[in-house]
Amino acid sequence: MDIFIGQLVGFLVLVFLFIKYVLPPLRKAVAKQQDAIGQQITESDDAKNRAAEAQVAHEKAIERAENEAKELHEGALSDAKSIEDDLKKAADSEVKRISEHGKAQAELSRTSLIRQLRTDLGLTAVDGAGELVRKHLAVPSNQAATIDRVIDELEGMSSGSQPETGIPSNAELIGLHSLHATSREAARAIATEFDSAAADLDSSALTAASVELSEVIRFLVKNPVLRKKITEDEDNAAGKRQLVHSLFDGKVAPIVVDLVATGAVQRWSQSNDLLVALRRQNALVVLAAAERDGTIEQTEDELFRVGRLLDGNPELASLLSDFARPADKRNDLLRSLVGNQVGEHTWYLLSHTINALHGQPAEVAVAHLAELAAARRGETVAHVISAVALTDAQVTRLSTVLANIYHRKISVQTEVDESIIGGLRIGVGDEVIEADIATRLAKAAETLPR
Repeated sequence: MDIFIGQLVGFLVLVFLFIKYVLPPLRKAVAKQQDAIGQQITESDDAKNRAAEAQVAHEKAIERAENEAKELHEGALSDAKSIEDDLKKAADSEVKRISEHGKAQAELSRTSLIRQLRTDLGLTAVDGAGELVRKHLAVPSNQAATIDRVIDELEGMSSGSQPETGIPSNAELIGLHSLHATSREAARAIATEFDSAAADLDSSALTAASVELSEVIRFLVKNPVLRKKITEDEDNAAGKRQLVHSLFDGKVAPIVVDLVATGAVQRWSQSNDLLVALRRQNALVVLAAAERDGTIEQTEDELFRVGRLLDGNPELASLLSDFARPADKRNDLLRSLVGNQVGEHTWYLLSHTINALHGQPAEVAVAHLAELAAARRGETVAHVISAVALTDAQVTRLSTVLANIYHRKISVQTEVDESIIGGLRIGVGDEVIEADIATRLAKAAETLPR
């Protein structure tokens, strides 16, 4: 019994301890577990609800996506249709543009081809006409007829009023165009003094004076200080004249002293202009000598021929114009070409001109000499080019006709150039009369449609 009671008491104690110390935590744990399970159940329900909502949202999203896709598809189809229509319109427009451009290009090509064919046909016709003309002019009488026809045409012109030519009627300005007005007037004063002083001198005296004037020019070239003094001291004209006389009286002819003294008292733009004027005057002295002995016409013709020689040989003209080469070498070259084919006065003019070029082209200087010679005779030079040599009668008639046109005596200088085919090409001063067949054929070719 006691054992039972003891066991009962122990059992009760255990129950008490269980209830007192174990059951409360256990209840808490169970309650906590129940709360956790409840929360999980709640969360599970929430999750289930969210899943359902998500499913609904997913289905709605799919539906919206399908709707949007459908709208996009329909929009794309509509855009594609619009683009297709636009492309068709653009293609049609481009096809039309290309077609019109092609037609325009074809028309342009056709027009260009027609123009080219016309040009080629025209050139062929001109060439054919040229050949026919050449064959026709192979007969001397026909060639002469073209020259006479030009002279007839010029004769018709001569009945009109005097043209504006601007060609100098005398030697006053020939060779002086490079000088300023002041120096030109000074050079003309020297020429006037010469005409007065040389009135009673014969050819030999003038030739000797020319040689002495050349020496004076060389002396002034070597003495630039003296040259400057007698050209720049404008307030002491009497002193400059006295200086010239003191230097040259008794050493050179009086006419030479007078020419230099006259130059000394003039006003000059620069001192070198005095040398230019004296060289030009020296040429006029030689031409006056040729005039006195009756060879002025021969001298003019020879100068013209040499000028034509230089014009036709640029390399020769360049060698003669090269101032770096010694003057005697250049004169030897010229002598080897003209030899004894020119007169004494012509050679003197040529040799002294070649010595004193100082940068001026030889062909220009010789042309000025020929113009001076013609002007000395009171004539203006007409350079006439023909395919065959002119007869004396044609030269005389042409000179008369040109004299009537320009109202002055004309010296006709002829040159043969077969390339002009027929007719005449005439140069008087700066004026050129192109009455040759080659020029007319060239102008006919230029007027063809291009």
